[in-house]
Amino acid sequence: MSAVIRLGRPDICRTLVLSKLAQLVSATAMEASLLIGMVSACTALVASIVGPIVALNVAKRQFNATAISANRNKRIDTLRDELAEFISLLATALVVKSKWKDRWEEGRGPMNSEPALLEKFERIVLAQSKIQLLINPDDENHQHLCETIDAAIRRLRAEDASDSETEADLRTIVALAQAILKREWQRVKLGT
Repeated sequence: MSAVIRLGRPDICRTLVLSKLAQLVSATAMEASLLIGMVSACTALVASIVGPIVALNVAKRQFNATAISANRNKRIDTLRDELAEFISLLATALVVKSKWKDRWEEGRGPMNSEPALLEKFERIVLAQSKIQLLINPDDENHQHLCETIDAAIRRLRAEDASDSETEADLRTIVALAQAILKREWQRVKLGT
């Protein structure tokens, strides 16, 4: 550029430089505009692909949480019903035992003399089995509930066990069942 100025044509050089600079700026602006357009198109493409995938994933999680909560709710209802029936049957058997004057023979004495009681004792065993299948064997409260139920059944069968011990077992069963059911309902409400 200094050689051109020395030759005495500064206006032509300035014009050429400005012209080249304008072309360069115009090309850069075009490339920037093209780049912005390309980035916008890529963003739209990614959003159109990722958006439905994320929505599907969220929908699956919500469906699973709803299904799990519904199943847990049904399980809690069944457990509550089985515990209530078991407690009722055990209390009835305790009344029969307290009024029984002959040999108890682990409950076979009344059943031998009154066959209608066999159905009640069968229902006790059925309710106990259902409860054992509905509880979580890894949970400490559930284990304690099963142990208390087993102890109550042993006391009911025993000839010499006092009614007050079995009644205490019944109260413990009710308290444990209430605690377990309350905790399970809280889990259902939270959806966990």
